[in-house]
Amino acid sequence: MVQVAAQQWCDALADLASTAASGTDETVLLRKGLEVLRCNLGARCGEIYRFRQGQPALEHLQNCQIDCPLSQTSHGLAQMAVDTRQTAWHGRVVALPLLATGQVLGVYVLHLPDDPAPSEEGFLSLSAAVVAMGLRHVSETDRLQGREAQRRSLMHQLLFAQEEERRRVGRELHDEVGSHLTAALLALQITEKRPEYLGEARKAVVQALEEVRRLSRELRPAVLDDLGLVKALERYLHEFRQRTGLQVQAEIECPQLRESQQIALFRVIQEALTNVARHAQARQVYVGLSAWDKRVRGLITDDGRGFDPEQAPTSVGMVGMRERIEQLGGSLSVESAPGRGTRISFVVPL
Repeated sequence: MVQVAAQQWCDALADLASTAASGTDETVLLRKGLEVLRCNLGARCGEIYRFRQGQPALEHLQNCQIDCPLSQTSHGLAQMAVDTRQTAWHGRVVALPLLATGQVLGVYVLHLPDDPAPSEEGFLSLSAAVVAMGLRHVSETDRLQGREAQRRSLMHQLLFAQEEERRRVGRELHDEVGSHLTAALLALQITEKRPEYLGEARKAVVQALEEVRRLSRELRPAVLDDLGLVKALERYLHEFRQRTGLQVQAEIECPQLRESQQIALFRVIQEALTNVARHAQARQVYVGLSAWDKRVRGLITDDGRGFDPEQAPTSVGMVGMRERIEQLGGSLSVESAPGRGTRISFVVPL
């Protein structure tokens, strides 16, 4: 008889494990686990508890009768199982926590017909472990699928941002550089008859050249290749002050980095300052970059209007900043609140 029960339990556990490995819906898995326990142990009734705002919440009641013995004890017993992370008993009523990586994912509460034998207690524990691993598998699968969907969305946004940047550069080449060159051409044509206009032609050519150089520096600052990150940032901050009129305090110290690190950190700071100029309505900006404890640490703060990070839509620029830092094995955080400015900090391992 014991061998028959053992074989029946093994078959039931194998079937339950197959359901758990299939990545089925959490509710389906929970009900399957409860049915396996109820049928193989002859439980009069059983309940499934999930969590809502940190408290157990009854999700499903199966095979319960009107005079259910669980009604007076189940919730408190489930809470005890959650608090202790251990099986809790009240007479023949048992609360079985579903534990995975130290976290309680749910609770089974069962009313058993007799006092359980050690082998039945083992079956209870094994069934709970299988269901908990299945729940964890479903959760991880959903998380990975969500990250993959987010990655595809971000890639779409980044590609769109690249096209927008190309459009912006093309527009500035056409509007700014093109207009200066057109003015220079007209002035040169006039100088054929009026030599005194040669200065105007020279001025228009110089302006066009400066616009080309400015766009070139934005796309790829040559000083970054020639003199490194610190000098490139110092020059960029000088131009940023002149262009925006903002007060900029900077403390830039950094050892020699790999080319990929220099480009990423420069772009992150550039994007952060671009956001300040466009959206923050700030008066003062602080930029800090230093290295200690085998890490490069960066900080950009402003005294602008701030925003609510939970409510603000995800921007392509912010996504790009985070992606660059994470690709270097680092992390980036954004702290802000309406009326309290914005603080962007990052850490990258050397």
